[in-house]
Amino acid sequence: KNTYHFFALYANTDNIDPREFFVPYAKRPEIDAWILSKYSRLVKEVREEMEVFDLTKSVKKIQNFVNEDLSNWYIRRNRRRFWGTELTEDKKAVYNTTWEVLEGVVRLCAPFAPYITEELYQKLTDGVSVHLADYPTVNEELIQDAIEEPMDLVRELVSLGRGAREEAQIKVRQPLSKIIVDGKYRETLGDLCVLIEEELNIKKVVFEDNLGDFMNYALKPDFKVAGPILGKNVKLLGKALASVEASEVVAKLEADGSFVIELDGESLELRKDFIDIRISAKEGFNVQMFNNKFIILDTSLDQDLLDEGCAREFVSRIQQLRKSNGYEVMDRIDISYSSDEAMDRAIEIYTDFIKTETLADTITVTAGVGEMFNLNGHDTWIELAKK
Repeated sequence: KNTYHFFALYANTDNIDPREFFVPYAKRPEIDAWILSKYSRLVKEVREEMEVFDLTKSVKKIQNFVNEDLSNWYIRRNRRRFWGTELTEDKKAVYNTTWEVLEGVVRLCAPFAPYITEELYQKLTDGVSVHLADYPTVNEELIQDAIEEPMDLVRELVSLGRGAREEAQIKVRQPLSKIIVDGKYRETLGDLCVLIEEELNIKKVVFEDNLGDFMNYALKPDFKVAGPILGKNVKLLGKALASVEASEVVAKLEADGSFVIELDGESLELRKDFIDIRISAKEGFNVQMFNNKFIILDTSLDQDLLDEGCAREFVSRIQQLRKSNGYEVMDRIDISYSSDEAMDRAIEIYTDFIKTETLADTITVTAGVGEMFNLNGHDTWIELAKK
């Protein structure tokens, strides 16, 4: 329902009915093709689960799609496409795609949520009732593994990046210089690197073929696995692992799945599951790993990054004030504020960015006005005036 409200807000503001135009699928951006592929796959899987009366799996798949794919990724990634003042082909495409997916999901959910789907169907269409409409059928031509897989990789790496920021206690609004990704994903990610940069507020994605240069490894026996097989020799394995070059062992295990080590005068082939690999980042970096995927976040901050972080924090606070003041989405404002020298410098450098993001016509330094907030350690007083 939240996704519908977002869609309806901008469609009503623009006085647009997406059924009045159609951008061919081949001419829509890649992210539109991605959500359409995900939706089409969802229809296929839900119908398969319903054929065997597994309604629980059907509902879980729909919930995951709506929450993760549609709302938390597609809509959030494409908000700016709705903001444009002109009805371009790109804006038509995002309206077409959002309406098609929303209308399809409403029909898909109808057996499980009859009342809310009826309400949304009446608002989205001229149909008599969602319960008299045909149940969605899959369009196999829209399912594209070649588009889904790279985007899913992006989302996994973004999730790891957020974990790195959280562990390093650095807000997403604070820009960072780079994130380092395994070089084997260079071709897979291609132009999608910009999504990682935007999602994590990173200046650059850097591909490295040897991630070991940024990580420290510690190797210990996995006693649960190796103990029953090696018996008392498992202690000797611990000593042997302490004497080898850990990064070389890890590289060998990743490449071949096993590693030969000398143990009490005999050669022993170690499987990967025999070893507990502990990974830590070198100074100035934070490393995260899941499902054998690594990201390494450069956590160092220079003055330029700090200035931009202050400006983004200022923007965030103004957006919150706009909402709490009850301003409409398109209301123009004037900003008055007072703060310290560091915040003044950041706001001066990023004045145009702040005005664009907050729909502000002026930003004026005015002492003794507004409410006080602590922005990245800087006490800042802010007051807004609607035009």
